[in-house]
Amino acid sequence: MNTRLFVFVSLCLLAQLSAWAQFNRPVYDTVTTQGIRYKAELSGIASSSSRTPFWLRSNQFGTVPLESPAGIVSLGATGLWGDATQNRKPYFKASVEAVGNATRHSRFVLPEAYAAIRLGHGELYVGRRKEINGITDTLLTSGSYAWSGNAVPITQIRIGTKDYAPLKFTKDLIAVNAFFSHGWFTNTDSLQNVYLHAKALYVRIGKPSWKVRFYGGMSHYVQWGGYSPYLNNSLSNKGYLPSDWNAYKKALWPSAVDDENTGGFTAFDTANRSGNHLGSIDLALEVNLSKSNLLFYIQRPWEDMSGVVFGNLPDGLYGFRWKKPLTQSSGFQIAQFTAEFMTTMNQSGPKYPKGNDDYFHNYQYIDGWTHQQRIVGTPFVTRWMDASPRWYNLRGPFKNFSMISNNRVQLLHLAAVGYFPSGISVRALASQSWNSGRPYSAAPLPGGAKQFSGLVEVVVPQGKWGGLEWKATLALDKGEWLTSSLAGMLTIRKSGWF
Repeated sequence: MNTRLFVFVSLCLLAQLSAWAQFNRPVYDTVTTQGIRYKAELSGIASSSSRTPFWLRSNQFGTVPLESPAGIVSLGATGLWGDATQNRKPYFKASVEAVGNATRHSRFVLPEAYAAIRLGHGELYVGRRKEINGITDTLLTSGSYAWSGNAVPITQIRIGTKDYAPLKFTKDLIAVNAFFSHGWFTNTDSLQNVYLHAKALYVRIGKPSWKVRFYGGMSHYVQWGGYSPYLNNSLSNKGYLPSDWNAYKKALWPSAVDDENTGGFTAFDTANRSGNHLGSIDLALEVNLSKSNLLFYIQRPWEDMSGVVFGNLPDGLYGFRWKKPLTQSSGFQIAQFTAEFMTTMNQSGPKYPKGNDDYFHNYQYIDGWTHQQRIVGTPFVTRWMDASPRWYNLRGPFKNFSMISNNRVQLLHLAAVGYFPSGISVRALASQSWNSGRPYSAAPLPGGAKQFSGLVEVVVPQGKWGGLEWKATLALDKGEWLTSSLAGMLTIRKSGWF
């Protein structure tokens, strides 16, 4: 099926649903009052190929399988104890979600299981939590660059703020949002006992009442420690990577390793840094208009100092979001529109060691920036098994040491969401990418392998049944990079309070 037919079928589906319109506000599933809220979902996927299309499985916290057909069962509950409106008293929150995938290779996923204590703007949590890090639109984005919500969350102990905390001595002119955490990657056959170090600091300049506010900040993530039976002694100490206090200090602050003969460091550590470091530098401008809100944002990737000092320009994710509140209306309303452009083609130039950044790849951490078989950052950087089989050998230099096959990408992404007066919501995503493999492994096509991925999703609430809703999704992959596929997904969801 071509792109025009995909759009035509989608419009026909929307036209059929528009006949059900009656005024109602959408219900947002957030727990801000005391109690326990549960949800249960049952989904089925059917596809024209054995692959699930990109936008059905991406940015879903690793819960949707790569292969199709598939059945998905999800059960979850979130509880809050205490008064969340009292800034001077602590309150507690906990959540758990379990997902089962029924495919040819069935699996069980635990995307969320955490307990948190909160006081004012501060929070401490332990476990796995669904979250997106970075300054971006979180509803319709193609994926926040470094931490997108694409992979199963990593188990962590995290302390930080749960939102922007105003600094009182600035009279609310400056607010900060920050976190600091230690985590544990799930073991694979390639890597065991790998740690995560993560921290970020974001600043907002402008009082809540101002029409224009500025944002800026930086995130820092590190894979460190661990063991791999596949690493030789130039990359490891008999397969082991430094994991003591000295190694943690190098993860905390990526200073140079002076002596490879101490602390289990290797020649690779002295030439680079101990651990796999990466992150993004984010900037944003928010404008409140009389009837809408605008957000302009940039996320600039970095993997070493060349990226920190902007030596990899113009690499980054460039985004724009427009949104407005719903009004009393008899017709369909667009609530939000998002447009993004991403390029990762420069990578500080082709020459190592000051260039060839090779995003999300690392020769010691051979799974790359992944967790439980998914990219942790933007899903448009792909593993070799995510692509069409024709590209399985396109993995760049030292391909036996790389899960990442494609990190030189250009992307144009458009998305919108709207509502009928009945509360029926419609979400549409359209992404055109050009994929050129890794450094030194350009795809043998002018401008890279072209790929279109699209999705249309309709959610129909059933008010008479109290918390019941139906969701119908149609997704298409058409192009050269991914396996061409058209798939439909039907979901029934029930939520409520114990």
